Amino acid sequence: MSLEFVVPVDTHDLRVPLNGLTMRLRLSELETVAAGLGEFDASEEGDLITLVEALRRLPTNDRAPAWELAMRRFGRHEPLAQAAGAIGMDLVVARDLVERFARNLTAATPPDQ
Repeated sequence: MSLEFVVPVDTHDLRVPLNGLTMRLRLSELETVAAGLGEFDASEEGDLITLVEALRRLPTNDRAPAWELAMRRFGRHEPLAQAAGAIGMDLVVARDLVERFARNLTAATPPDQ
């Protein structure tokens, strides 16, 4: 029998500033997107925090649509054209947004172990 010890992620760490508002990401959504992307950090908690940090690195106006695209593309495995169309976004714009988000994932500093 194996036991896993999971350190809870502080919900304050799941907030992403928008224009005068704050978008609070659901832990379940983060886990779904992280699972769709595969492992990219040393820990499960680190993956979630890295996702939030990658989103924060985008321009403020791009954060909410980028998260919606990430949820649909990586979390629900929808083709990008379908995900973009579902939220009324042009495919070219969606592709650029997803690519910038992906670059931010590699640029985001993983949290300390």
